[in-house]
Amino acid sequence: MTVLSFCFDAAIVVLGATGAALSFRAEGWTAFQYYTLDSNLLLLLACAVQAWYEACILRGKRFYVPSWARVLKYFAVCAVMVTLFVVLLILVPMAGGLPALPTAMLSGAMLYHHLLCPVLGVLSFALLDRVSLPDRRVTLWAVAPTLLYAFVTIVLNAARLLRGPYPFLYVYEQPLYMSVVWCAVICGLAWVLAFLVWRLALRLSEPRERGFALPEAEAWTADGYIKNQDALSAYVYRTIPASDNSCGPVAAFDLRRRAGQDAKFADVLAEMDGMHLLRVPGPTFLYVMRRYLRKYLPGWREVRGQDAAVAAAEESRMGVFRYHEQKVPHFVPYFRAENNKFRFFNVSDGQEDVTLTMAEFAKGHFSGGSVKLIYWE
Repeated sequence: MTVLSFCFDAAIVVLGATGAALSFRAEGWTAFQYYTLDSNLLLLLACAVQAWYEACILRGKRFYVPSWARVLKYFAVCAVMVTLFVVLLILVPMAGGLPALPTAMLSGAMLYHHLLCPVLGVLSFALLDRVSLPDRRVTLWAVAPTLLYAFVTIVLNAARLLRGPYPFLYVYEQPLYMSVVWCAVICGLAWVLAFLVWRLALRLSEPRERGFALPEAEAWTADGYIKNQDALSAYVYRTIPASDNSCGPVAAFDLRRRAGQDAKFADVLAEMDGMHLLRVPGPTFLYVMRRYLRKYLPGWREVRGQDAAVAAAEESRMGVFRYHEQKVPHFVPYFRAENNKFRFFNVSDGQEDVTLTMAEFAKGHFSGGSVKLIYWE
């Protein structure tokens, strides 16, 4: 499916760029005044970003497309859906109805921006990407590009720096109440389309395979730390089984336990989940880890870079690394043990609970990508 999704994303980039070139040839820089061009450039950007990640996956450089890239494409698809339906439901009837349809949909840049890119965009997002965005708030956020365009163009029209470019934006040529009605109609249409795209994608999203579920008892050490997130499939974090993505909450829980705090893992999951802007599938973001630790374990410091992180960790009493384990972002907590060694949890298969020197850990796991460390002296 990744190959086909990449092909569609790449095709949309090519078609969108072709339409943009035709628009600039005909209108010059004034083409930016049109929502049609702006929405299609947003789609071009979103598909280019996703195609890049998909190419990395196909080359074995990555394992997933980040959730923010999925959300960006959803916003872009919703924006071009507004373009398509405004043309069909408002502009074509204003231009004379069906006789104006071929010109509006098939001539010049409009073939690409009114038809091909919107249709391919929604098909690729719903049928090929098949990504679940369970948080209903994304439907409201998806109206933001339309609201931003409406605000800017209405201000420019009111200041007489721009006329239109669409008939319903002629603020000096229609009563004030009509401008309000048109804004409500367009923004309402934008939300309805965002909701329908969201529901379609949610219905067609691929069910996640849980695979063989380890007994939860295998997640815990004898002294009460969590050592193996693979055994946490009974919990849900960011809308998916916690066995897939809970290294951040696992690290936070273990650090709080080391500090002598009484925490329940389910509460840690729920609170860190709620700190993300959207409840969509994805890993723990570093800003969420900082915010959570600032609340429960203040006084930490942070360094970046492998050498600096290892040097700081050598002198610390406990901390959490954020690095890439097998090309996937990963949080690993540790605390000082005996003989200048450190105890690490939830590192990788075979190293769920392991005691190593800091140099041994770094040599075995810092093989590429950025390394960040939050630590307590």
